Amino acid sequence: MSGGRAGFLLVLVCGSGAWAQAPGEPPVEAALEVVKVQGNVWMIAGAGGNIAVQAGDQGIVVVDTGANGLSDRVIAAIRGISSRPIRYVINTSLAVQHVGGNASLSLLPGGSTAGATRGATPSVLAQENVLTRMSRPDQSGQTPFPAAAWPTDGYYAPRRGFIFNGEAIDVIHAPRAHSDGDSYVYFRGSNVLVTGDLFTTTSLPLVNRSLGGTFAGTVAALNAMLDLSVSDDLAEGGTYIVPGHGRICDTADLVEYRDMAQIISDRVKKLVREGRTLAQLKAARPVLGWEGRYARPEWTADMFIEAIYAEFAPPRAPR
Repeated sequence: MSGGRAGFLLVLVCGSGAWAQAPGEPPVEAALEVVKVQGNVWMIAGAGGNIAVQAGDQGIVVVDTGANGLSDRVIAAIRGISSRPIRYVINTSLAVQHVGGNASLSLLPGGSTAGATRGATPSVLAQENVLTRMSRPDQSGQTPFPAAAWPTDGYYAPRRGFIFNGEAIDVIHAPRAHSDGDSYVYFRGSNVLVTGDLFTTTSLPLVNRSLGGTFAGTVAALNAMLDLSVSDDLAEGGTYIVPGHGRICDTADLVEYRDMAQIISDRVKKLVREGRTLAQLKAARPVLGWEGRYARPEWTADMFIEAIYAEFAPPRAPR
């Protein structure tokens, strides 16, 4: 990515905590870095998943809240950007490194600093499947997340739009992609796209089948986000992109990642049509060319292939 950054602030973190790691999520970093993206939007990195912050005279919008146990540091980082109240929290999915601070941020009176006593609490917005999965009790009657972390506003239409700080904000559902409740967020005036775990610079595509995710939906989401993104001169700059994990990107980075996903999809489809089993598919290494860059101990090429194989395998004949 090219283009200037307005500045950064490093916030030390003394420790971390988290709910159970989802497949592919990297370890939480040891420090928070706050980077101006462009327009009214900033990125906070290091709190698990990346956090985006839009700040203006009306207050603050926060996209994702980081991992559990880091909320004090996240709030301090937000206060380094603006002292205005937090009015909206948007969750891009229910991945634990993106919703871990929900309870702390949503319960702040006025969405401002700890100890404030006046003003409404922030609205927490997410696709309705996020609310359903966070609040659904298991066989013992326990819910996977505390009630204070649940979204307070679940949208079910293909997109939700609103204007805040004089800027149109689109929250768009990506069906059955990383999960069945993914959203990506486009700040129109700032020309910044926040992708959640639909796109990262640190791993192979994150497909969580246990949460309704599919590889086909992930490829479709990458293409849909490219439809929103526009390059500046020489395919650099223009729309800046805040991925779920990793550095700030531009359209060219997103194109490269989408092309990788599409090529892997085509390779796997061809090999499965030739009759390859899962073991044979792994041995054929359809991720060759990207393993060194994107494979990680927490999300290896074999783990990724295991997650997507069922989408390409022929259906079993009824007994």
